[in-house]
Amino acid sequence: MGLFAGLTGLWWGRRAAAKQRGLDERFDLIRTRARASSWFSPLIGTCFFFLLLIFGVKLSAVAVLGILLFIHLGSWAIFVLYYQAKL
Repeated sequence: MGLFAGLTGLWWGRRAAAKQRGLDERFDLIRTRARASSWFSPLIGTCFFFLLLIFGVKLSAVAVLGILLFIHLGSWAIFVLYYQAKL
């Protein structure tokens, strides 16, 4: 049910933004730059987790992947806000 609600919200939001001319080149540029920049944060997080592994800290794969996903999505949102303020 949550997936259906999320996809419906995404479809409805993009449709409303298109009617108000919100989906322009600036929108695409911000999202593209934010997506490209946000990959550096999980890369640093992965290196940090490898260091923890070398030092003998036990972490489950599910926990590490969940944290990396959270880092990636959070950094993507932060970069979107940054580029919206910058451009």
